[in-house]
Amino acid sequence: MIRSSITFVASAKPLYVEVILPLAVPGTFTYTVPEGMEVVPGMRVAVPFGRGRKLYGALVRRTHHDDPLHRKPRPILSVLDAAPIVRSEQLELWDRIAEYYMCTVGEVLIAALPGQLSLSSETRLVAGPMVESFIPGQERAVFLLNALEDGQVVTLEQAGELLGLKDPLPAVKRLMEQGALLLEEQLQQDWKPRMTSYIRLSAENATEEALHAWFDRLEKAPKQLHVLMRFVELSQCLTDRPKEVERAKLVHASDSSTAVVEQLVKKGLFQRYEREEGRPDPSATSSPPPVLSAAQQEALTAVKQAFEKHDVVLLRGVTSSGKTELYTTLITEALARGEQVLYLLPEIALTTQIIARLRARFAEDVAVFHSRMAQHERTALWMRCVGEVPPRVIVGARSALFLPFVRLGLVVVDEEHDPSYKQHEPAPRYHARDMAIVLAGLHHAKVLLGSATPSMESQHNARQGKYGSVELLVRFGDVRMPVITRVDLRDAARRKLMRGHFTATLIEHIQHALDKREQVIVFQNRRGYVPVWQCSSCGWVPQCDQCDVSLTYHKFQHQLRCHYCGRHYAPPTKCDQCGSPRLQMLGFGTEKIEEELAEFFPTARIARMDQDTTRGKNALDRILTAFGQGAVDVLVGTQMVTKGLDFDHVSTVAILNADNLMRFPDFRAHERAFQLMAQVAGRSGRRKTAGTVIIQAQEVQHPILELVVGHDVEGMYQRELEHRRAHGYPPFMRLVQLTLKHRSEERVARTAQDLATALRPRFGDLVLGPEIPVVSRIRDKHLRRLLVKLARSSYRTDKEFLRDTIDRVFGASEHSSVQLVTDVDPI
Repeated sequence: MIRSSITFVASAKPLYVEVILPLAVPGTFTYTVPEGMEVVPGMRVAVPFGRGRKLYGALVRRTHHDDPLHRKPRPILSVLDAAPIVRSEQLELWDRIAEYYMCTVGEVLIAALPGQLSLSSETRLVAGPMVESFIPGQERAVFLLNALEDGQVVTLEQAGELLGLKDPLPAVKRLMEQGALLLEEQLQQDWKPRMTSYIRLSAENATEEALHAWFDRLEKAPKQLHVLMRFVELSQCLTDRPKEVERAKLVHASDSSTAVVEQLVKKGLFQRYEREEGRPDPSATSSPPPVLSAAQQEALTAVKQAFEKHDVVLLRGVTSSGKTELYTTLITEALARGEQVLYLLPEIALTTQIIARLRARFAEDVAVFHSRMAQHERTALWMRCVGEVPPRVIVGARSALFLPFVRLGLVVVDEEHDPSYKQHEPAPRYHARDMAIVLAGLHHAKVLLGSATPSMESQHNARQGKYGSVELLVRFGDVRMPVITRVDLRDAARRKLMRGHFTATLIEHIQHALDKREQVIVFQNRRGYVPVWQCSSCGWVPQCDQCDVSLTYHKFQHQLRCHYCGRHYAPPTKCDQCGSPRLQMLGFGTEKIEEELAEFFPTARIARMDQDTTRGKNALDRILTAFGQGAVDVLVGTQMVTKGLDFDHVSTVAILNADNLMRFPDFRAHERAFQLMAQVAGRSGRRKTAGTVIIQAQEVQHPILELVVGHDVEGMYQRELEHRRAHGYPPFMRLVQLTLKHRSEERVARTAQDLATALRPRFGDLVLGPEIPVVSRIRDKHLRRLLVKLARSSYRTDKEFLRDTIDRVFGASEHSSVQLVTDVDPI
């Protein structure tokens, strides 16, 4: 009898993936992995979502073999990446951000990934430069490319129909890689580098003997001879370490013109060449380490010692003390250890100088990441970071902390107090300084926070021993701190010593600076021409139709603008209420100040730096370059002029209306006012002699002005600390601001009241509101606001209760249509 043996082989359990969708939906979603597909966490996969045919490029969070309960998951359609594009530390950072800032991890993904890596059915496509090229064997691509002729736009969903594919993402991705397709946003933000012209001696004239011959030859051309002499001085071409000379800088230094320089180019003495602005000379090597002063060396040693005990160190260095040189020294040492460095700056557009200095020091090791880059550039840098040779130094604004780091060893947060590190819209509303510390912890890296006027929170953490603390209180070269003078506006007006919005004292100092060929910065923290038009008969003020806010007049465009929703209106010729033609302008902005300066100083070259003049991609760089090269004598601006400016010839700074800075209805108003005034004052006298700062105010004896005059950061900290302790504000309490929005004022008021009622049994008086904000309607939606204070001792449990209560209240049908904006740690 023959016995047959039967072997039962258990079928392999199916593989599942948890994916993050680029949507503001909570949690992750489960899909099955078809047999034969290889998927690992950090890859993107194409998945359907919802009842329709919507497709999304989702990110794989994890893989597992656990059968989902209660439903049968759908399969993923394709894998979009050959290797992970997101690292495990990034995914953990995303989870931390979503949990702390009370948002979804999908919202973090949208903020983190460049747009080109976050595809969905709504992604809009346009023809690329290589439109004639398409994938062999996919002739249906011709239908798609033909549909894109003449600038037509199709969605990813429509592309699938034209390609005859249920899942068009892989084919579209390949067409994008070939250059046949572009994202619509990518085309709109096409970026062109700004080129800078340089001058050098031609090869045959680079010797000392040849130069002497040219000196003799140009005796009868004094202007050209003067240009040559200034070139020799600037370039140091007769030394062992010659320097590059920008053409514009040579023109300014020689008080000449471009035409004179070009004449010398035609004669063969000079050669002109161009290079992308900020890029180091490809043939140049890294410059040697800076020579630190005794004070800098002492501070550097103290920072290293503090790093032995703390992961985070706060460096308080007065303006122009040379903090950047300390940063570069620490970066050099980190690179020698084979580590990556992240250098965060509050606004990348304002830091051209720092980027140039870093590139001069570290050459091509430096990569820059910011929102003004084109989509394909941001994507290219992201993919370079996950490649075999990632950049070693990354300089960027707040979004740079989302990049995939592999050997992060040092994070530098420059100007750590700056409010620009806080993301306001859309979610996640994170603070880059705080999340940089979390990121560094995930990589076991060190963090150096630097500022001349540190935030209250950072100073408190340093004094409590949570952070290390180092001070650098001497300006480089022992230059004295600027002399700050307060001018009483009331007294000047009474004595008739005002010209427009300038006191006689300020006009005298500006004229004195201009006579000495020095530069001036004028700070007025309000843009536009005048903030308010008013009927002198009945007091009527024009307001925005969609926002409860007065309109600001912009003279250049001759229009009234709403600075909240962006709508603009024609200026009225008579009052809408009483019909009176007597309309008057109240207040003043940067545009009016620029006009007045042109009247008082007709020969001065004046530029304005605010949101109106810096909208273009290269507009801000052009203004800063012109100012740095001496082509501008007076720079008028909003708080943009307080950040990251380091110019040799600025001797005088004017603050026109200090009272407005201190009267803002916010518990941080005095801290912000002190920081702004101290920072803008620090722009003056940074090289040789002490600068001059003129502060015009009505309350010249205000305590904050006393502290600014005395450069008293410690006194400011102690004063504010007592106020914060007495009233329960950070750093003693944490805040969560809840803003509710709806077109119906009655509905938003009712929902806000129900939410406050649900929170008070636990928080009591720690719930402030609901209140009507100063601007109570924006974009035709009425607003209500609550502020919840959370004790540090019970922060986690209180926050869980807050989250559960929000879900319960907004889960009710009568409240579900009300929009809620949750802002943790608002600033």
